[in-house]
Amino acid sequence: MNNNSSASDLIESLEQLQTRLNGFAAQLASNQLPFWLPGLKPANLSSAAALYSDIWYRDGRDGRTTISHHGLIGADAALIKQALLVNQAKCEFQRHATQYRLSKDLPLQQQLHLRSEKLATLLHFQGASRLHLKQCYRHIPVLETAPVKIGFSWYTSGRSIKKLTPQQALDRLMKMDTSQTHIQRQIEAVGRLRPGDLLAQIQTLAPVIRANMLWKEQDQLIRKAKNISLPILVALNPANPVLPEYNEPPLSPPDTRSRLERNDLKIDPDLFLPSLRAHRYLG
Repeated sequence: MNNNSSASDLIESLEQLQTRLNGFAAQLASNQLPFWLPGLKPANLSSAAALYSDIWYRDGRDGRTTISHHGLIGADAALIKQALLVNQAKCEFQRHATQYRLSKDLPLQQQLHLRSEKLATLLHFQGASRLHLKQCYRHIPVLETAPVKIGFSWYTSGRSIKKLTPQQALDRLMKMDTSQTHIQRQIEAVGRLRPGDLLAQIQTLAPVIRANMLWKEQDQLIRKAKNISLPILVALNPANPVLPEYNEPPLSPPDTRSRLERNDLKIDPDLFLPSLRAHRYLG
């Protein structure tokens, strides 16, 4: 596949995503079923539609963060279908964007903006400079059968832990400014490690809302949990449109971690290589 066809496929998949988002937003605006949208201002379906449709970076906003709101929106079959079509388009766009490395190919982004008048107009009026890939990729959460209960809670203990060998750590340090004293000290520290030693590169994840869902089917209780960054669409019976039972968590996460640290933690809490956020494993 040549570069021109790659760009064309990518642009087409993004335009398809935008078209389906527009269709979903229009369908959502006509929705007559109950909803709960805490913290969204104004707390109406137009605001929710804008939240689902936001796939662009905003000026002055930290590009590493995503706009997140939890909530529940009752949905009929037509709205559920539109949401699933959006999610399908998101998968297709992510496939192309990953294949063509859109996040690192600025000329291709510029070509995308120039080739599509519709998208260029959208960029102008929304004050957006480039795509927010995480918000492009994240799916609209859809429950095609309504649970009896949904419990929302803040999850503040999330961490990403990646293992590094001494050689991998050394390779990364050598790519930094080795004239700096603190880098030289870390290189020396790596040199004192044994070949079989491992390091833990730790990143604390941002707090997220987790939805704990409960279904009752015959004599069985079925539980599922999922992190939520967008309001959940819940399929409701139009003849009896009642949202599942739910709680109302605080709008902002607690200041402290929600779980105690394990007593058998095997990672040294003190940083061993600060420039890599790397810790030693305790023997």
